[in-house]
Amino acid sequence: MTAGDTHGLGYRRVDEDPNVSVLIQTMDATSRWRATAELRAWERHALQLQEGERLLDVGCGPGDAALALVADVGATGHLVGVDSSASMLTVARERAGTAKCSVRFSVGDALSLDEPDASFDVARSERTLQWVTDPEAAVAELARVLRPGGRMALTDTDWSTLRLDVGDRDVGAKVSRALRIERRRPSNIGSRLPGLVRQAGFTELSAAAATQVWTDWDPAESPAPAGCFSMESLAEDLVTAGELESVDTAGFVSTVHEAARQGHFFMSLTMFAVVASKEA
Repeated sequence: MTAGDTHGLGYRRVDEDPNVSVLIQTMDATSRWRATAELRAWERHALQLQEGERLLDVGCGPGDAALALVADVGATGHLVGVDSSASMLTVARERAGTAKCSVRFSVGDALSLDEPDASFDVARSERTLQWVTDPEAAVAELARVLRPGGRMALTDTDWSTLRLDVGDRDVGAKVSRALRIERRRPSNIGSRLPGLVRQAGFTELSAAAATQVWTDWDPAESPAPAGCFSMESLAEDLVTAGELESVDTAGFVSTVHEAARQGHFFMSLTMFAVVASKEA
């Protein structure tokens, strides 16, 4: 696995992956995306966290997003981060350091949280639903642990929005079709978030979107665009989806790399976010 390549086991079974450190590096890189920063800032403003509130982050990974909210809940607040990966949580605990509120990170399952009913004021989950087998059940579980009137924030990717332009329209079309099928299931979860929270009975919904753009990737400096998958990994998806023959993978990778070297590389991907309230 190369840096930026989250293919294979991916984030569903991080601790089984021999390259856990690569996955953590990729998480850190995606946290530096402009689109990620925009949606986190929007979420923070929409949530209006208060001193003393209890905050839950499901799929917290190395903890950076949740820890950035610690100051908002203050010294009397509580932060609980849940992730399926013990490796990710080890990093999260290290990064928590001397956080000025009660912080707890626990291994857990988004579909069966080990938390009491109505025990949190705010629950968030960022780019996690795309990895769970039943997103509807995961949202229902978040709703269960929220108190009446509590707020929920969800952010996720819609992989059907990915666009790749390397000067060959056929390449871009193949990639779009393949990603809808192979890379993320459910691949379009980002744009489904408003419907999911309404289905769960939430009200006072607001939504936002942000698009991450790559234009200056140099394959000689990095095997993948920042925080993204390698072109070798993408070629595997094309083969699995029936958009590319195995014997043509090297040619595909070479085409994309050459376009990038010549300054003709463009890729974009859109993420969506919602904030809504549980009925009081």
